[in-house]
Amino acid sequence: MVRLCRRGLIAAGWVFAVVGGAHGQLVPVDPLPPLNLPAAPLERAVGGTTLPPLPPLPPIPPPDALPPVVPVQPTSTATGPLSPPPLPTSFRPTIQPGQVAVGRRVDPTAATVLPPGPIAPDKIMPVDPPPRPELPAAPPVSAPAPRLFEAYWNNGLFFRSADGGFTAHVGASLHYDGAWYTGGTGVQTLPGGVGRFSDGVAARRLRLLMDGSLYSNVDYKLDVELANGFQPAGLTAPTAASTVANSLGLADAWVTLKEVPFLGNVRVGNQKEWFSLEHLESQRALMFMERSYLFDATQPTAFNNARSPGLSAFRTWANDRVFTGVGVYKNVSDTFGFGVGDGQYAVTGRVAALPVWCPEEQYYWHVGGAMSHRDPVDGQVRVRVRNAIRNAPAPLLNLIADTGAITSASQDLFNLETAAAYGPVTVSSEYTANLIRGARVGAGPNLGTLVYNGFYTQGMVFLTGEHREWDPKTGVFKRVIPLRNLSFKDGTFGAVETGVRYSYLDLDDEGVNGGRLNGLTLGLTWYWNANVRLQFNYDYLYRDGGPNPLVKGAIHSFGTRLAVDF
Repeated sequence: MVRLCRRGLIAAGWVFAVVGGAHGQLVPVDPLPPLNLPAAPLERAVGGTTLPPLPPLPPIPPPDALPPVVPVQPTSTATGPLSPPPLPTSFRPTIQPGQVAVGRRVDPTAATVLPPGPIAPDKIMPVDPPPRPELPAAPPVSAPAPRLFEAYWNNGLFFRSADGGFTAHVGASLHYDGAWYTGGTGVQTLPGGVGRFSDGVAARRLRLLMDGSLYSNVDYKLDVELANGFQPAGLTAPTAASTVANSLGLADAWVTLKEVPFLGNVRVGNQKEWFSLEHLESQRALMFMERSYLFDATQPTAFNNARSPGLSAFRTWANDRVFTGVGVYKNVSDTFGFGVGDGQYAVTGRVAALPVWCPEEQYYWHVGGAMSHRDPVDGQVRVRVRNAIRNAPAPLLNLIADTGAITSASQDLFNLETAAAYGPVTVSSEYTANLIRGARVGAGPNLGTLVYNGFYTQGMVFLTGEHREWDPKTGVFKRVIPLRNLSFKDGTFGAVETGVRYSYLDLDDEGVNGGRLNGLTLGLTWYWNANVRLQFNYDYLYRDGGPNPLVKGAIHSFGTRLAVDF
């Protein structure tokens, strides 16, 4: 290090001499004082290794021993005289850039030679550094564009606009059933019997669904049945698996205008009529694999996917404690949502109330009633009932009760319903009467009014502590959501519900006898989560009455269902 410093000082003396000569004069350079170096040789340590000492510096020659300096005259160019070479900034160690010495700014490119020696600190004044060049302004950072829709999961796939005015739910349902039967020979094979039962598996339901809202005040729903078996019209061959075709069937297909003054909600399209609790209840919330015998026997326009095209209005009153709904419908008996014929209309209405409503404490009590007046399709009414456990598409199912075609002037249905829940316990019951007025069979006499009626009572209990919730907006049960989903990893079991139902139906009146049914159904439902459940049902049916009094006996049925819906 000492060696480098001495060489730097020697070079400084030479430069001063050359610069002075460039201006036509020789600037004397004082000799440097001798350095007091230590007697011991200097050593350097690099990377832990001791290097040999530096060689001694050569002696500094006296000023008179320096070679003469020849003055250099500046030359001219086309652009003007050449400036003297710039003075290196290292020759002014006591003057920093941006300072003024003796009242003037020091220009590092100027050729002025400052007098030797340090400059007094009081002669050095700070000067603001030169302004920085103006840089172009950075473009503004734009906020990310807002998302038009967001997707989320709420026991189903939903989409919602940023303002909440548009929503869409895309869903599906699959119910895959297996059924096994045993029963007496007479009740199956004698004339007027129910026919021989056969074990089987089938897709009970396979539906695609889309529903939601538009502009906040319009709701819509489209529900299409893909597993819709039927027998083509005009086919003369006996009904068999080879004669049954499959086609799309229309379930719900409607639009609802909300917030209508006084009316509340106005719905147009293919829809459920406002009649019967178990009819209005979604298949996602069914307590057993099938509804009771009342659904087939007195359900408005039976065997039409439980929907009718029409116009209805419904709303709630008294803080959702009272529900009313009424509609005018086209009376149809097919699964495609259309009907052709003069007249053939129906007027149906329902009133329901919640005398007890304590949802936070998990108990409530519901009561209701409904009525429907109908013009028969093609002037005829037929009451027929299928078994509570099913093994095939509709045309292949056994009919356990059937009145045959009855010519009628009009038909009236009446319904009473009630339901209650207290914690994990749920009970419900309904009674329905089917009045066929001006009845006659074929060319026979007028039989007046035939009265067919029935009821069911059922009770369920959750073994895992869940509670079956109620929807006061429409007066039906909600979907079951387990407290804990099934997870072998976490050691949770889902939800388990057991239930029992007794059903009764009497289709014998005035000699037009379709049979009497007494049924007992036991159910066990294992909810893996809110979207998947596994059901096990055992059904005991005793059939008597009917056109042949010898046809009586029991049918035992066992069924399973894997249900997936979202």
